[in-house]
Amino acid sequence: MSETIFTNGVKAEGPIVLSIATPFFRNDPNVLLESLSGQMAGQAVELILVDDGSADPTLTSKLEALLHGLSVPASLISLHHNQGRSAARNRLIAAAQAPVILFLDSDMAPDTATFVSDWLELARDPDIEIAYGGFSTLQIADCAALALAKLVAEKSDCASASERQERGALAVATSNLMVRKAILDETPFDSGFSGWGWEDVDWALRADAKGHRVRHVDIPATHLGLDDAATLLDKFASAGPNFRKMVERHPSMGTLPGTKLARMLARLPARAWIKSIVKALVLSEALPLALRAQGARLWRALWAADALS
Repeated sequence: MSETIFTNGVKAEGPIVLSIATPFFRNDPNVLLESLSGQMAGQAVELILVDDGSADPTLTSKLEALLHGLSVPASLISLHHNQGRSAARNRLIAAAQAPVILFLDSDMAPDTATFVSDWLELARDPDIEIAYGGFSTLQIADCAALALAKLVAEKSDCASASERQERGALAVATSNLMVRKAILDETPFDSGFSGWGWEDVDWALRADAKGHRVRHVDIPATHLGLDDAATLLDKFASAGPNFRKMVERHPSMGTLPGTKLARMLARLPARAWIKSIVKALVLSEALPLALRAQGARLWRALWAADALS
């Protein structure tokens, strides 16, 4: 067998309206489960977790015990080998019993006590096909190690629903995303993406091209899993190949300021030298945080330029 499935044995009293679907890899979703537990009680929801090959028996046992204590149907699918972010989400789609799926990353935490009921209200609205609830840093304590990632997120990801609506599908992330299962069956995630980044925006643009519009709403959750500066830069660097795939696949990517900057930087010589200088500046905690954040964005664009050249 390539996977092991655990279910808590709880039977739904009526139709399940919403499947809350969470993938993870070597990350403990305990905080998320605890925050959802009380909100899910008595609601027409199920919870599905996919462990994308963590191979951690201690974590598996801990999660099985947590799921056993829930009052709603819940399951844990443990993949025996890592298959990647897109494949893990496609496995969640296949397992979902509800007509609507809420993708919620394992390092997220709902910002309100009505998070689940708010999503259920939207799930019952047949006119809403896709809805993105937003991303926040409200529950992130001030911490020097995470200060850079927090500021970068606040400048690029933590936008209101009205601001995100102007960008449409380009502002979508699967960290807190509700989609009708029929759309996901028709348009699954592309498992050809590997590494970090862009597979969620790719999915949203492909769904949008088929006429499935995104409704941006304010039902935010905090991203608790912010990275330290060095890890953040490593992730930005690894996203280059996926960025190139996006630019080649989606013409709308060419209008983005980041794409225009990457194309301009691709014409510069000595990018490797520039990257070494930028990295040193970004990692220097002696410099103003705003300057370091600008440097992080330049670092990301330099690696995107490498991918495009």
